[in-house]
Amino acid sequence: MGKKDDEAKAEAAAAETAKKKEEPPKPVDPLTHGMNELKAVMQTLDKAVSTKEGRFMSRAIRMVTTLRRLLSKAVLSKAIETYVPDSPAREQLVAFLAKVEEVEKMQVDAPAAAPPAEAKEGTKEDEGEKKESDKEREEREKKEEKERLEKEREEAAWLRKMLTVPEAETLVLLLGAIFLLDQKHVESALAVSWALVQRVLTFNRRTLDPLLSKAYFYWARCVELKGQSAQIRNELLSGYRTAVLKHDQIGQATILNLVLRNYLEFNLYEQADTLIRKTSFPEGDASNNQLARYLYYTGRVKAVQLEYTDAFRNLQQAARKAPQQSALGFRKTVYKLSVIVQLLLGEIPDRSIFSQKGMISALRPYLHIAQAVRVGDLGAFHKAMQDHAEGFKKDKTYSLIVRMRHNVIKTGLKKINLAYSQISLSDVCAKLRLESVEDTEFIVAKCILDGVIDAYINHETQTMVSKANLDVYSTSEPQMQFHKRVAFCLDMHNQAVKAMRYAENTKTEWESAEERRERLKQEEEMMNSMDEEDEF
Repeated sequence: MGKKDDEAKAEAAAAETAKKKEEPPKPVDPLTHGMNELKAVMQTLDKAVSTKEGRFMSRAIRMVTTLRRLLSKAVLSKAIETYVPDSPAREQLVAFLAKVEEVEKMQVDAPAAAPPAEAKEGTKEDEGEKKESDKEREEREKKEEKERLEKEREEAAWLRKMLTVPEAETLVLLLGAIFLLDQKHVESALAVSWALVQRVLTFNRRTLDPLLSKAYFYWARCVELKGQSAQIRNELLSGYRTAVLKHDQIGQATILNLVLRNYLEFNLYEQADTLIRKTSFPEGDASNNQLARYLYYTGRVKAVQLEYTDAFRNLQQAARKAPQQSALGFRKTVYKLSVIVQLLLGEIPDRSIFSQKGMISALRPYLHIAQAVRVGDLGAFHKAMQDHAEGFKKDKTYSLIVRMRHNVIKTGLKKINLAYSQISLSDVCAKLRLESVEDTEFIVAKCILDGVIDAYINHETQTMVSKANLDVYSTSEPQMQFHKRVAFCLDMHNQAVKAMRYAENTKTEWESAEERRERLKQEEEMMNSMDEEDEF
């Protein structure tokens, strides 16, 4: 009997589980769902403030990304009423929210109550059990009511406490600025974000530093959308100076990237290069996103300054540090510049770069450029430049692509040098599609001088004579390539070590202060006893 009962219970449980899977998930009220998510963020924020742990604050800021999708006028109004005390900033945000049109969202009714069970006639024993169950139910209901009241009192006390926490107010104002920006109310978002920056600067709390950096970011973004980026350069530099004095590493990273972005927007590469040389990026507490931005800006500046090796290394690191499941636009921008810099280095990018998911159409013009450089076809190169000139100018890579003409000619000359032992300069001019034989002679002479090809020019017969091809393994080229790969692996290892998070106390068996005093006392007694033995 026992075995059959167990089997029956298992079958009933399996049937109930299958029924639950078949039932569709119950929809949730958007306001309730948004407030629950906001409460979870606030609890993490409260934990960060009470423990002074930066990782909790970083976690709360990461949770804002999920919360951003749930923001609405109703959710923000409720959040302001719950977490923001009376202040001019609150009144300003409420006034701006009043101008936003409410988007209608589906309201879901509560699920219907289960039908009452049918009454059954029972014996006296059943009636006794019923009375007993009623008594137990009453006790359980009283207990639940008491727990509910206690929970409500604790929640009310916690909400009163959060009204006095500046971080909670700052977070809600930041969410308001983000919501206004998403709703295309740029003027309102600009006013709210600037007021938020000014309000946070009045406090001297290190737990507000990550929120202040976010406020600076959205304020600069609003100003950029208004086309007034040149007007805020002094404020950004002042904010960076303040962050350095306060040892605010997150603020330093964010504002440094904003200043570099400001310089590059107006093609001020000399100022950007000076700023990079005079400052250092705080890699300790800065997020990977900020580090990826900094590496991209640095690579872009170095590419313009003709430092292609450093630029390519920085761009590779930026591509690795960027989020792989999101930030598609940033990764497109990085790979566009990385392909051009790699071509300027004389290397051909791997074909897999151009076939990445979501990037095929964006990188197609750069694929045409890479194919022209690989073959050494100057005509195909000029055709690709003319067909996609507008796109290259929009990506701000046109000036770098213009420099690539010499690389196309060098590649073509290398192929000719390998294929012909002797060839006339007029034929070289025709194959490379150059303008004149005189230009061809000068270009060939320059390539010979730079060591691109191993040949010499016979000026009497106007021919280029190739020398015998040397075995590459008899040169130092393999050693240089091996050294380059080893250096790349070591650099990647160092970056991985820096990115790891280490616990403050790695030893779980560390002694307490009392145990340490006891140990020192025992050591002192042992030393005294040894001294006494020496005296005897």
